[in-house]
Amino acid sequence: MGFRGQATRPAREEFHHMELCYMVSMSTLQEVLQSSAKPDTAYRLLAGEDTVTVVHYGPGGLINQFAFPIIYRIEDIPEAEGTLMLLVATKRSREEQSFWLPLETKLSHCCSTNVVA
Repeated sequence: MGFRGQATRPAREEFHHMELCYMVSMSTLQEVLQSSAKPDTAYRLLAGEDTVTVVHYGPGGLINQFAFPIIYRIEDIPEAEGTLMLLVATKRSREEQSFWLPLETKLSHCCSTNVVA
C-alpha cells in the first residue's frame, strides 16, 4: 500500500510579500535627507540604544518622526559613519508620502549608481 495524500497550496493571503530595504550609515541617511529637505525644513538623527530616530522639523516645529533599527555598530569609527541601520517602509512612513517616497527614490538611485566590488 502506498501513501495517498493531497498537496495543497496556501491561500494567496498567506504569502508574505517582500519589502525593499536599505542598510545605510547615519551619515549617508543624513546626506540623503538634507538633499531632499525644503528650505524651511530640517532633519535631525538621534541615535538610541537600538534605533535611530529621524526627526523632521518645519517652521511650526515637529512635522513627523520615524525610528529605524540599528543593525550594526563598527567600533573605533565615529558614530555617524559606524552606525548602520535598516531602512524599511513601515505602515506609518508609507502613509507619510512626503517622507518615504523621496527617500526611497534617492536611495534606489544611490544603490543603482554605487556598485560594490
